[in-house]
Amino acid sequence: MTRQDAPISFRIPHAALPTAIGVFLIGGLGPNIELAFIAVLVLLVASALLWRPGEPPILLFTFAYPWIQASISIFHSNWLGIRVTDYAPLSGDMQTAILLSLFGILILAIGMRLGAGAWYSQDARNARALALSQAIEKWFWLYAVSAAVSFAALAFAWTVPALSQPMLALAGLKWAFFFMFAYASFVRGARARLLFAIAFLGELALGVGGYFSDFKSVFFITIFAGFASGVRFTMRSLIMMSVLGALLLGFGIVWTAVKGQYRSYISGGEATQIVTVDYLTRMEKLSELVLGLDAQTLDESTEKLFRRVTYVEYFASVLNYVPSRVPHENGAILWDAVSRPFMPRMFFPDKAAIDDTARTNLYTGGLAGNSEGTSISLGYVAECYIDFGKFGMMIALLIIGLFYGALFRWFLRWKASPSLLGMAVATAVILPVGPLENSFTKVFGTLVIALLVAAALVTLIIPRWAPWLLVAQRR
Repeated sequence: MTRQDAPISFRIPHAALPTAIGVFLIGGLGPNIELAFIAVLVLLVASALLWRPGEPPILLFTFAYPWIQASISIFHSNWLGIRVTDYAPLSGDMQTAILLSLFGILILAIGMRLGAGAWYSQDARNARALALSQAIEKWFWLYAVSAAVSFAALAFAWTVPALSQPMLALAGLKWAFFFMFAYASFVRGARARLLFAIAFLGELALGVGGYFSDFKSVFFITIFAGFASGVRFTMRSLIMMSVLGALLLGFGIVWTAVKGQYRSYISGGEATQIVTVDYLTRMEKLSELVLGLDAQTLDESTEKLFRRVTYVEYFASVLNYVPSRVPHENGAILWDAVSRPFMPRMFFPDKAAIDDTARTNLYTGGLAGNSEGTSISLGYVAECYIDFGKFGMMIALLIIGLFYGALFRWFLRWKASPSLLGMAVATAVILPVGPLENSFTKVFGTLVIALLVAAALVTLIIPRWAPWLLVAQRR
């Protein structure tokens, strides 16, 4: 192993420090300056732990997304000139909930860093060499086929509910091929990026038409591919990143404004997560709602979006309820999450269904209500607290982080998914686990199924239909 190929254990992204300083200057100066300083410090430490040049920043994203959800109430409260204790509409210990969430996801980041192991520069060179070894049209058609398979899998999932989980996992692997296509486009010139822009806009158009309007994924995967491919941070690229960020924020604000009426329309007025009208009709209704927005509605929606992204209020209420009224569960929630995927309902007919809202009501004294048409969860940090308390939860989060990091390393080092393929599959598999509101009960089961489907893909399908993805490169 040459010195250049030696493992490197500690790096920090160039943009991390300016970003942290900017965030602190814009939103940190106010009544909650101490919390803001802690949040920014946690961001810097975790960024240094999880930054891996030339690889998709999926582990950094798995930290950064919940970091935003845990800390945005600090910056928003400072902007409003109030303490975080006066921010939430629910009763609870907001300050402790924020601190436990921030330290909890920092421990998660430490676990992911340990699980992922050392970074090798040769991995990035191998991925780039593979991306350049094939014509961009070949990458495009590989993605196009995966998109068609994804569409068919989603349709099959709705038709045969018993197979919905593996079909949804198969559909989600489309993002692995989108990532590889984006990566291959970014390491080439303008012509390749034009073809990618067409695919990006197509995914964006399809994403806004569903019940949950999943337009975020295409932005996230594009950003991951840009970082992994080593796009230079010139003024032009920074402007493009800013435009992507502004578009994502704009879509979020508009979606917050119209989603209530839109969901009611496409579900036929039912309080269920179903779609009863065709795509063109949905887009026509969505356009009508968007064009009917005014400045006041958009301003109110911006406020709602900040409060929606914040996900510590229920945890704050849990702190007031557990263990004073309901005792800690001593690992029962985590054990249920880990054992559930290996207990098929065929052999365990009495296995309880997963009801996030019921769990939230149980540990907050009924604050979630009925919540028809949606599901309100506590999130994995709150679940770890309910299981083990303030100190024991950190051990649980460290183990969860080790698991996520080990998954990333396994795909990257596995002979069946070398180089760019391993990066892409790891990104697609780990992407759904990020948000702070995710229940680990659902996340673990989803990951187990995604792992099985991904393993079948790289061992049975790829060698037969795309063997050029498996070309071994020098390490």
